[in-house]
Amino acid sequence: MIKIGRPDIKDAPSWYPYYFNLAEGDDLIEALRNNQKQMPGFIGSIPASKENFKYAPGKWTVKQVLIHIGDDERYYSYKSFCYSRQINVHLEVPPAGPIYAKHFNASSRTLKDIAEELYMIREATISLFSNMTNEMLDFKDFPSKDIYSARSLGWMVVGHSVHHCRFLKENYLV
Repeated sequence: MIKIGRPDIKDAPSWYPYYFNLAEGDDLIEALRNNQKQMPGFIGSIPASKENFKYAPGKWTVKQVLIHIGDDERYYSYKSFCYSRQINVHLEVPPAGPIYAKHFNASSRTLKDIAEELYMIREATISLFSNMTNEMLDFKDFPSKDIYSARSLGWMVVGHSVHHCRFLKENYLV
């Protein structure tokens, strides 16, 4: 298995570096694993009284934010899979979060159930990236507006998770 270093900021939209900077370390697999290890403790620290809490009208609940983390990880991983296999697929659904959120089914989910799902999603993401070569990670030769690489999308997975966990701590769990 190769070490998957940090992405070139030219291989991502202008707003991605914010997320890259939230991800610690210089190896993607290690960053994915470290983030995965932190999630059970974080989710376990959420009181039952807060799991359906919204910090403002029209905002997501804690459970919905956690489900969103998993949804977007699936999205970034699938897009990474396509780029790594040199499949030209245009998957932009701006803004993706609200579109996926229409059918969260969060009310029938438990925090334990969501934590287990996030763990399994992350295992699949780690498996996907663990088997990519540098050529697969950095391919970006499609004639389109997309400026992504699988490498940049992988680091986005980590930063996106860190971002939303911090947001939950600061806005929901205070």
